[in-house]
Amino acid sequence: MSTGCRYLFNKLIRNEFVRRICGFQSSVFRTFAPKLFHDYVNTLQPLFERDSDLRLNFTNSIFPSVTFNLGPQAVSFGHVDQLNRPIGWCLITNDGEFDYKRGGHLWLKQLKLVVEFPPAASAAIPSAVIEHGNTPLAPTETRYSITQYAAGGLFRWVKYGFRTAKRILKQKGGRALKAGFDGAPGERHAAGLNLFSKVDELAADHAACFGR
Repeated sequence: MSTGCRYLFNKLIRNEFVRRICGFQSSVFRTFAPKLFHDYVNTLQPLFERDSDLRLNFTNSIFPSVTFNLGPQAVSFGHVDQLNRPIGWCLITNDGEFDYKRGGHLWLKQLKLVVEFPPAASAAIPSAVIEHGNTPLAPTETRYSITQYAAGGLFRWVKYGFRTAKRILKQKGGRALKAGFDGAPGERHAAGLNLFSKVDELAADHAACFGR
């Protein structure tokens, strides 16, 4: 990161209104995915405790990563964020001056949805598995976005005992050790799905995770 970009980034993460937005995004995650949020806390807290050089961008957010798209016409082509945690949520908040009835829609390919996405609205999607993007804006319109997320590699690093898979495989019996961490075929998939909450389970899941 260049000196200029680092200066701008640090200025943004210290901005009161940016901090409020990112805190809100984290609260949305905690509210609608309590078990998954709790898993983030249990995984990322040891990581930050182990390495004192690491710091969260915001004290009021669980997400370790943030991207600011300063536009002035922030529109994404269709993509998946393949390095993000597959079951993880990506929180997107946009702003700007545009007619959200005519442009700037959020589209989700696998769900076959095109959703109006007005300025100051937020969306939560599993961006690593659902292809998504935005529809174009008019030439004179503006749009900006703030996105928070977590790389899947962080969770693998902690799960593997703060080691890479490559390092594990170099050990004697490394393949068996890695297989033990990874679990049986389909096991991770089932465990990941279990971290999602249905609407009628939210109250009980909150009580189980946070005591209230």
